[in-house]
Amino acid sequence: MTHTAPGALTPASPLPPAAFLARLSELDDQLSSTDLRPSPEVNEAFRRLVELCTVIDDELAERVLRDPAAGSLVPSLRSLSARGENELEREWAHRIIAADDPWAELGAFPYLDNYRRLVRFELGGLAAVGAPPPASAVLLGAGPLPLTGVELMWRYEVEVTNVDNDAEACELANGVHRALGLQDRVTTVRGDAHRPARLPGVGDSDIVLLAALVGADSAAKRRVSHSLSTVMRPDSLLLTRSAHRLRTALYPPVSPDDLSGFQTLVEMHPCDDVVNSVLVSRPEPATGPG
Repeated sequence: MTHTAPGALTPASPLPPAAFLARLSELDDQLSSTDLRPSPEVNEAFRRLVELCTVIDDELAERVLRDPAAGSLVPSLRSLSARGENELEREWAHRIIAADDPWAELGAFPYLDNYRRLVRFELGGLAAVGAPPPASAVLLGAGPLPLTGVELMWRYEVEVTNVDNDAEACELANGVHRALGLQDRVTTVRGDAHRPARLPGVGDSDIVLLAALVGADSAAKRRVSHSLSTVMRPDSLLLTRSAHRLRTALYPPVSPDDLSGFQTLVEMHPCDDVVNSVLVSRPEPATGPG
């Protein structure tokens, strides 16, 4: 999600917290009054929201988040962002499937560069803990437009299995794979992240990537991660997408304490307009009786 507009707010010219919250509240009201399907108005509102949440400096972010008004505003924006992302991905999956040139259509997706930089960021996290480049990956919560899986397979030759619990999302994702000619190299299957033993590849893959929207809160993250810790290889790694500071208005935050059964090796936060943070963790050794 990487947009910069002329005259945009920058860290060098911050607004007072009250004015910043007023801008966020305006966007919350505007988006709440729509069905969130992509349109010029909805797209512009989300562009402004992403911009506001990613250019703010840490000091201002703390002051904004301490304001009582943020207590209800941030969860509302997060919910709108999740629904809006789903609508956006569904529309673009249909567009790519129907396109005469699917790769050109994929190249027009407005947040493609964000996904590419996020994947590089995450692979950098693996390198930071001394892990070799992965040969295989399972992505939980891939959605209808599985760009992370496409990027890992196409640019880094990683064998990828995408998983989502929504049947329509899986159908669209596999339609995208076929349109791009990748159906023999990457697939999306329906499955429940809470039951990883039933998911293909989780016990064999070098990495498991937990999308930001899998598990809406800390308790849900703990349940999912605990289940994963009982299935994953001892030498495999879990990459958990999170959010930091005001980016939590776009995605839920995750702390190392939210990852039951795992030891977090590194927690990385972006300094540019990439939205997601990432935690790189490994399964804790199993302990026997006594």
